[in-house]
Amino acid sequence: MKSKSVLCLLVSALGSGSCIAADAQSDQGAYVGVFGGTGAAIATSLQQKGAVHLNNVRSLPIHANGSTGSSTRVSMGGVQAGYEWDRWNLGQARWSLKPAVELEGVFLGKYSPTGTMPVRPRALGTQYVTIPMKTNLLLANAVFTIQTPYSNKVFPYVGVGAGAAFVSIKGSDSANPSEPGINHFNSDPDASSTAFAMQLKAGIKGQIHKNLYLFTEYRYVSINATNYVFGATDYPGVHLPTAAWRVNLGRQQYNFVVAGLQYKF
Repeated sequence: MKSKSVLCLLVSALGSGSCIAADAQSDQGAYVGVFGGTGAAIATSLQQKGAVHLNNVRSLPIHANGSTGSSTRVSMGGVQAGYEWDRWNLGQARWSLKPAVELEGVFLGKYSPTGTMPVRPRALGTQYVTIPMKTNLLLANAVFTIQTPYSNKVFPYVGVGAGAAFVSIKGSDSANPSEPGINHFNSDPDASSTAFAMQLKAGIKGQIHKNLYLFTEYRYVSINATNYVFGATDYPGVHLPTAAWRVNLGRQQYNFVVAGLQYKF
């Protein structure tokens, strides 16, 4: 009985930190979270294609091709719901992983990239296309939280996700300095599109209450190229009529810094 008591005291004195960490991370369960942040969009390609109707028979094809500016500031926010499982031990070094799956709804704030696009035929100058856009993402993620031997309150993690992006453009403008006051999309400046989206994230979270965690992370978000159709140019007596305009936006890429709160049930 005496030897057993001594053994318990030794374990308590020498291993209490690791035991507490193990106990704190042995549970599994559902969680919800909210988050927000800010970031920047990386420059991407932008194209405008259509035709000007010279008469009832002949049309002049128009092709403008360029890119948007980089470092456009973009805000974001979202909600998440997930489920985390018990840890996977990694050998005898007191390191482990806790896997989780989660579903996120992400909302990118409105921003208005402008493409600077030389026109073919070159004699028509340069087209400046502004597309005020809002983007919503629905993403399914796999997340791995890392249990270290150094803390039972602070945990790094990494995640990867994929899903769909829903892009909405309202009040777009296609302007050319040689034709002041003309919006070449004026008959219908609104359009929308859907595309595949993915994200990578890496961060750190800290336990601030029994069930409450504060986290901060970096996110890289990528959205595949999207296509839009805007209305024809319609200025009777001022501008020749045109066909509807097709606009192609290249792959969108964003870098975000995010912070949020997570509650585990």
